[in-house]
Amino acid sequence: MGLMKYVLSYFLLFCLCLTSCTSQKKLQTETPFEIGKASSQPYVGGREESGSGTELRIPVSLLENSNIVINEVYFRGKQVKALVNTVDNQNMIVVRIPNDSPESSETKDLLLNSDEAVISYLDNGETKYAKVKGVKQKQPLIYKGAPKN
Repeated sequence: MGLMKYVLSYFLLFCLCLTSCTSQKKLQTETPFEIGKASSQPYVGGREESGSGTELRIPVSLLENSNIVINEVYFRGKQVKALVNTVDNQNMIVVRIPNDSPESSETKDLLLNSDEAVISYLDNGETKYAKVKGVKQKQPLIYKGAPKN
């Protein structure tokens, strides 16, 4: 009976290790697109309802006919939906992360420094992750409020 307890305990421990390993995100060393120099900039709205947060910009060079779909960005404990826009004739992931958005448990697993982000993307239907290093912090952008009459 004592041997059975040990075998069962080790089996449960083994299963626990397997499930914790599969939840970790594997970061790609090479991506099918180029990542430029990223920057982040805190912003403060001019009115109370405008809110405040951080805008993150990551230049990317996506091929026109590729099967790459950018999904999300993980940055400073937050997880947000990513959009690719054209800014100054360059493809750019631009995300606004409100200060009041909740912390993401998935971001904690990535163990990122404050100048690092992770891009989640689909490559032919498979979810992959790419780390962005050296995110440059810019001066805060403070919007003016509406003039009072």
